[in-house]
Amino acid sequence: MGPVNAPTSSTEDGTGRSPGRGRPRDASRDAALRTAAMEVLAEVGYRALTMDAVAARARAGKATIYRRWDSKLDLVIDTCNELVQRNIPEPDLGSVPADLGEFLRAFAAFLTGPAGKAAQALVGELPHETELAAAFRESFLLPQRNVLRRIMERGRRRGEIAADAPADTVVELAGAALLHRLMLTGEPLDARFVERLLDDALLPLLRQRSG
Repeated sequence: MGPVNAPTSSTEDGTGRSPGRGRPRDASRDAALRTAAMEVLAEVGYRALTMDAVAARARAGKATIYRRWDSKLDLVIDTCNELVQRNIPEPDLGSVPADLGEFLRAFAAFLTGPAGKAAQALVGELPHETELAAAFRESFLLPQRNVLRRIMERGRRRGEIAADAPADTVVELAGAALLHRLMLTGEPLDARFVERLLDDALLPLLRQRSG
């Protein structure tokens, strides 16, 4: 994914070393630091998160973090990207209902799993953090929207979706419904809700035709 202010960890040259830093990367150490970052973010929010706090939680030196990420923005965005890539694959199961269902269930599980509180803390601070918001949209939100668009484009080619169906509206509604459930209503964000969202809202919109 192509983030704004791309995290330094995404610029490795394939040799296991970060350019200009001359030290081998330890993948297990990276994972521990990302986990620590998510835990601290969930507890205190983005503005109060510090590299010192992450280092203390991971029982690492602060220099260890700065060899991997230049700033807490880089660390948080890279951590979000890694978690999404690991937990929300792009499905291609041969039909729009199957692909949309698989994607939305994975996204819901991600939001309600261990990273859920951190995601809520992060999203809640976007209106107040311009740089964070720009990087988050570019590296996290836009790629997920593009996954949904590709699902629907494949459906169009298969004749499952009306040519004039409001695909962009469906993309907006899918993400908004999950976040509304997660952050505002307090009701379960579970597979049953995803099925209702699909059957009652998203799939009917994709099948409608004008005139």
